[in-house]
Amino acid sequence: MKNDQPKKKMNSELAQRWEGLDLKLLPIDQTDIQILSMLRMNSRAANIEIARELGISEATVRRRIKNLEQKGIIKGYSTYVDYQLIENPVKAYIHLGVSSDSRDEVVKKICAHNRAVAVYRVTGDYEILCVMLFMDMSEMQTFIDSYLKMDGINKVKTQIVMSPYKGVPWTGV
Repeated sequence: MKNDQPKKKMNSELAQRWEGLDLKLLPIDQTDIQILSMLRMNSRAANIEIARELGISEATVRRRIKNLEQKGIIKGYSTYVDYQLIENPVKAYIHLGVSSDSRDEVVKKICAHNRAVAVYRVTGDYEILCVMLFMDMSEMQTFIDSYLKMDGINKVKTQIVMSPYKGVPWTGV
């Protein structure tokens, strides 16, 4: 595809993240970053649309996306759901203090819960951080009062998100 227009510089969070960094340190180049940026904005963008925007061939876009998928850089494609338009969600960060001999079992049970968005091992006063998205306060209270009464959990601290200043779209709030 011959295009006389110069490539547009993407002003996305990904482009800004790696701006000024020697791209030889990364397994991707500027064109990959631009493709990833466009897919982050709209994962349903057609290859031809991306190619036109970047001033490269559709075959190049297709080949690069396939390569990014094969390397595991692109893990999949997703739809962001605005849960606030459907329900009245409660997003909570629940910090768990767990005994080291029970950590794996506690993590396995928490990860299996349908309201767990993310579960992290963290440093500090607590060992586990759970990002949870509940339907309402009552459901969250039941989770804390019942589900978290399992062996191995010795302390719980909960923080509720009141409103986002800069939210994470894939968590719904």
